[in-house]
Amino acid sequence: MERRAMNVNSGCRRALRISFPMELPRGFDLEKKVKNWVDEWQKLPYISPYEDAFHLAPSSDQAEKWTVAVLHELLHLLVSKKTEIENLYRFGDYLGFGKRFKKALVHHPGIFYVSNKLRTQTVVLREAYRKDFLIEKHPLMGMRYRYIHLMNKMVKRSRSIRPIRIGNDGSRKQIV
Repeated sequence: MERRAMNVNSGCRRALRISFPMELPRGFDLEKKVKNWVDEWQKLPYISPYEDAFHLAPSSDQAEKWTVAVLHELLHLLVSKKTEIENLYRFGDYLGFGKRFKKALVHHPGIFYVSNKLRTQTVVLREAYRKDFLIEKHPLMGMRYRYIHLMNKMVKRSRSIRPIRIGNDGSRKQIV
């Protein structure tokens, strides 16, 4: 995000006012009060996720923007641009964020999407996906999809093959 903003601002790095791309789902309208808060929050100065900003008050909007920047960068570094929510919470605890990650995920549904499929909560970086498809395809993702396709093909094939038992007398019987 910083590189993109620096290209727009022609290399000036002081007090960057970077706003996160917000993609709310259709029909998801914010109340006027919340929309005003989000607009003001977006105008706050951007603190790089690589800087130490633990000196900020944990409940301040500036600290929340830094936490969102850390989460955004972390998800952006992943090949699939998504991970299980428990992985993020554990990583946040390890880094000393505590409950800040959970608060950022709840407060910013336009930046992060939390999916609840098959009893697994997954956090997805919204800007990385268009509908269900990853925008920037990574070569490893293509390999992963081919592997999954191959495994599904093998499962279907193995279901159609029935095991044969060979008796003591050498006769073959198909097990049903």
